[in-house]
Amino acid sequence: MTTAVHFGTFGAERHWRPHNLAELPRLASSGADPVVGRMDEMLFGFTSPGDLLVTRSTLTARHREAIAAAGFDLDYRCLSPLAADGDGAAPVDEPAVEELLAQDQELVRAMTRQERVLPFAVLPATQRLLAGVGRASLVPPAETVARVNGKAWSTALAQRLGLPGAGDIVCSAAELEAAVTRVLAVGNGAALVKDAYGVGGQGTAEVVTPRACARLVRHVRRQEERGQRVEFVVQPRHGRRADFSGHLRVERDGSWDYLGLRGMTNDGYRHHTSGPPTPGVTRTAECREYTAVLDEVAKALVAEGYFGPVGVDSMLTKSGGWVPLLEVNARSSLGLLSLRLDGRVAGHGLSAQLWQSDVSVEPGAGVDRLLHALSEDGLLYAEGTGAGVLPLVGGSLRTTSGRLFCAAFCAPEEFPLLQARTLACAGRAGVHVKRGGVPA
Repeated sequence: MTTAVHFGTFGAERHWRPHNLAELPRLASSGADPVVGRMDEMLFGFTSPGDLLVTRSTLTARHREAIAAAGFDLDYRCLSPLAADGDGAAPVDEPAVEELLAQDQELVRAMTRQERVLPFAVLPATQRLLAGVGRASLVPPAETVARVNGKAWSTALAQRLGLPGAGDIVCSAAELEAAVTRVLAVGNGAALVKDAYGVGGQGTAEVVTPRACARLVRHVRRQEERGQRVEFVVQPRHGRRADFSGHLRVERDGSWDYLGLRGMTNDGYRHHTSGPPTPGVTRTAECREYTAVLDEVAKALVAEGYFGPVGVDSMLTKSGGWVPLLEVNARSSLGLLSLRLDGRVAGHGLSAQLWQSDVSVEPGAGVDRLLHALSEDGLLYAEGTGAGVLPLVGGSLRTTSGRLFCAAFCAPEEFPLLQARTLACAGRAGVHVKRGGVPA
């Protein structure tokens, strides 16, 4: 049996972003998110029997039992044990999981016994870790991964392919001003200015007036005058009818496999849910030959020397148009995770929906109390028992202001009710929803 080791650092864009890039105002004080630093726990969803999962901090015993009952048979290790009722807060400049892993020689030896290495994303630290054990060839070069994950790369590809909705790449404050002014002159609403390595709401500035444009340009010009390099993507704000993503795996030999479609909903510019695509998305993808677009993306990635998982974010617009290539995520993603979980439960007549919500957590509450409440209410998923919900991350509930990550296994039409019941149950367990969505 072929086995693999799974580990990785979420918020990978922070590690790819060149230090000398100019920033948007909302990015100027952003640092590592301690909750995002716990999201590696959900990588259990990618495992196959016998695989090794390494996480930054401890999954509680009760959470491991729930994961096993859901059908996941894996070997598990953690890098930085935390008490189940401890404070899950993390330092702002928390190191990458790969940096911690490199310091644990026992885990490094365990990792080298696995036939495949499947990081969430390839960082410079990933390459250094694998080079240290003579396995660097198992992942593409980190500089290649950083380049193809930049929004400038995917925008240039969309332009070259002549795809609708492609933005403009701007490399100076003057070009930024000109591009935003062109969008505003059309009169269709706002211009979106996207950081080349921004994530979700932290990576997008919405500009609706010439005055706001002038303020942003001044902010960027000051950085430019200090020697910072400018690289943003400017797009019109499209009226969104539906968001979706296409998923591929590019192999080391240059071939690739189409894995499937996922539907998405967003909270502003932040990912909120991933699940089966709507019939409208599926029809559009078929009629407009979406897989041909994905083939072109795969060819371009192969030419760059990339191999591994790929997600392509796309959109249907209210006007009846589409934007088939918003950006490329050359890494694993929540959409890919939901696709993988969907395949696991399809034989039981179920599908998988992932969602996440910002929550406040009462003192003493956390994943164990939530699991108990879900079990008491008959909502906790166990393999082969019908519809249910499985919390994906426990560490994100160790702080008073955390995030709830869940997978719902049910028929698509049952998801709204199952989600509502789960959130009501969570509230009774001391986990109260504030708002939906996190960067993904």
